[in-house]
Amino acid sequence: MKSTQNKNQKGLDYYHKNKVSVCISLFPYGEIPDEYFEEKFTHKKTRATNTWSNNFKLSYFNPNYMETNGIYSGTIMIKKAMGACSFSSSYVEALMTTARQKKIEEITWIVLLYDQAYDVTKSGVEKDEYMIFLGVFDYDETADNLFEADQNKA
Repeated sequence: MKSTQNKNQKGLDYYHKNKVSVCISLFPYGEIPDEYFEEKFTHKKTRATNTWSNNFKLSYFNPNYMETNGIYSGTIMIKKAMGACSFSSSYVEALMTTARQKKIEEITWIVLLYDQAYDVTKSGVEKDEYMIFLGVFDYDETADNLFEADQNKA
């Protein structure tokens, strides 16, 4: 995995085609301050930063390559949250294995950052006050979305 830092950037660039970096939250979404996710844009609105990305030392993220899902109060099963916002089932088994290893079944929020291979060893950040880095997974955009894949198995 390659991460680079430009002298003008405050974070690292984790671009990696066909990877998805996943962060989750166990903190009640309704209690996370709005400014945590407020985006500041550059490069014709193709690059964004916010408190979350700064805390995880990302130089920026492309909002077009990011999906989020969650529940305002209470919790949601991680597979359901992921499936509702992912267009590919290609990494669901690996994600669920990682979640089970970390004893995580229910979450409040999930962030899927496509074409990014976040690296905790380079950033030194695995979690902040609201979000936890779950892992990096291989992503195949041609795979069925999770709900279609589940229906095809039935």
